[in-house]
Amino acid sequence: MPSLSSLARRVSDRARGTAFERALARAPRAPGSRFLFFWNRGMGDIALGLVPLFARIRAGFPGAHITVITREELRLPMSMAEVDAVHVLPGLEREARPNLSDACRTLGLEQRGYAAVFSYPDPNRWLEGRRRDFPPRLRWDPAWDRLADAVAPPSGRIAIGAHVSSETASYYGYRKDWPAASWQALFDRFPAPTGVEWLLLGKAADAHYRGDNVTDLRGRTDFPSLLAVIRHRLRALVAPDSGILTTAYYLDASFPLAVVSLWGDPRQGVLHQGCASPNPLLTHHPLVAPGEDIAKLEVADVAAALLATSVLPPR
Repeated sequence: MPSLSSLARRVSDRARGTAFERALARAPRAPGSRFLFFWNRGMGDIALGLVPLFARIRAGFPGAHITVITREELRLPMSMAEVDAVHVLPGLEREARPNLSDACRTLGLEQRGYAAVFSYPDPNRWLEGRRRDFPPRLRWDPAWDRLADAVAPPSGRIAIGAHVSSETASYYGYRKDWPAASWQALFDRFPAPTGVEWLLLGKAADAHYRGDNVTDLRGRTDFPSLLAVIRHRLRALVAPDSGILTTAYYLDASFPLAVVSLWGDPRQGVLHQGCASPNPLLTHHPLVAPGEDIAKLEVADVAAALLATSVLPPR
């Protein structure tokens, strides 16, 4: 049940408009109007939150110039959001909230030159009830097309990506990740004789997984290479709610991919956004755990969802 403060915010937003709407109403509508955003949250929220806000600005301000200040980790993901300039604040840690004026001075930016400045955007609030107005799209860079060759050469097997850890669980108040034992049991159900090759995706190889058809790419791919593997190697992707899942889902490119997503809380991520993928060849097979506890998601159900994608031959 919403809190009293949440209800009060909704009433205020409906009566006066959100802070985002009010800022746009005040912004001068000159050609090439400039907008500044500071963003230091998750990668997935670039597509889920920022891209719709940017699209709203461009719809109302033709020729708008959008600048983002962020951390190094998000520099390339932000470039997929059709921003005009990305500035990386040195040493910025996720969720830190430095003084924006100090950040601008460090980067040589003048705040007074912008039609509107958003020091801590709140897309969840600003997009409430309007998430489908501007469906997310993330631009694919053709320069990344050949990057998969170096890290995941073609094997002749059916490549299935497994994002075994969202790597952001500490920022949320609920369990996002499927247990390592469940992942291992899934891999064991599709050993090498089934024609499957499991590619483990992520930044850190924390848990160990066995299998002569399990290739661990964790920590071995930079961001463009990871996306190249998803686009040019994978037939299917199994992943919890994460930046990798969201980015793969909203890639504005046409390539066959079956996505099996694993959910504890279905009121998050691409399920909450409610927008179709811009990829016409992507199919989505979401699995919501009983009692919204992802640890209770059965291995048999995930295996059945994979088989239902028609990516694998009948067993």
